[in-house]
Amino acid sequence: MRGFRRMRRAWWSLLALLAIFVFCLCAEWVCPCDPKAVVDPATLERYRESAVERTYDIRTARFSVGDSGEMFDFEGPEDVRERCREAAAGGGPFQIPGYRASVTERHGYRRVFLEPEKPAAVRETVLEPEPVSFPFRPVPGHPFGIDASGRDVYARVVHGMRIALLFGLALALSGMFFGLVAGAIEGYFGGAADLLMQRFTEIWATVPFLYVTIFIGSTMGRSFAVLLVCYAAFNWITVSSYVRAEFLRLRKCTFVDAAKVQGLSAARIVFVHVLPNALTPLITLFPFLLMGAIGSLAALDFLGFGLPPMTPSCGELMQEAQRFRFAWWLVAFPAAALFTVMLLTVFVGEGLRDAFDPRQRSRLE
Repeated sequence: MRGFRRMRRAWWSLLALLAIFVFCLCAEWVCPCDPKAVVDPATLERYRESAVERTYDIRTARFSVGDSGEMFDFEGPEDVRERCREAAAGGGPFQIPGYRASVTERHGYRRVFLEPEKPAAVRETVLEPEPVSFPFRPVPGHPFGIDASGRDVYARVVHGMRIALLFGLALALSGMFFGLVAGAIEGYFGGAADLLMQRFTEIWATVPFLYVTIFIGSTMGRSFAVLLVCYAAFNWITVSSYVRAEFLRLRKCTFVDAAKVQGLSAARIVFVHVLPNALTPLITLFPFLLMGAIGSLAALDFLGFGLPPMTPSCGELMQEAQRFRFAWWLVAFPAAALFTVMLLTVFVGEGLRDAFDPRQRSRLE
């Protein structure tokens, strides 16, 4: 623990992550709105903005004059047309009151451009503000805006992060437990048990997780428990490989031979003597499992195969942003929350890995 605390970035990241977790656990008290309640449009009437329509008078003119003095291809105000025709018939110069003329010689004709000496007049018309529609931009009382269904984005982000953190913790702990059991059996006993479980792990790893989740979700319904079970069934594979490697290394140590000589049972040797020495990869791997679980839940919600509808989720908000490209708040705030939590988790994982790395304290003799 002292080695971890010496790494300031990892230590402060852990404190910040714990603060965010506690803050999200108190979502009912820190959020003024229910994440499933629709905001009354009448409360947003005072935030409607009137649009201003500006009308510009186009006073420029352009036309062509042939060698015979005939004017053609006229573009511009109608009140200037006759004066330009008279000037073209007289052979020029094109001195039209209120305009500056520029003439370009072309093959067989001249191209004349008239620019007004004074800027074009502008008329502004204030239009009636449009009715309140969702999604709505951030306003006082709703600092993160309102989503397409009229629900407060701030409340949905906080409640969604609470669900994501709880889901990540439950998934990481379950993955560590099942991976620990499988890896301990493979690494400690070896032989046929290791061979059979390795072949089963390889076959199980080839099963497409997303297709299994879609199939089970369509048959049993989308829920937190179903999603957790589906994901936990595949999340232990990586952990088991690390635990297996540690147990294969530790079972050859002298303290294991001494425990066998004393007649201790295999379960006691595994859990009392070998397991405490094999926890280093599990501890360093835990933050990365947590980060992967949070990201996977957000990705599944974004694709529409995650939590049930109406459940607060950052992935669902970002999926809504695909339909409403102008609603930047639907993607900015959920993405910022996910990025912050996952970045802090990475910093904690790097700190744990460096703190438990024996190579930084090794000495060449």
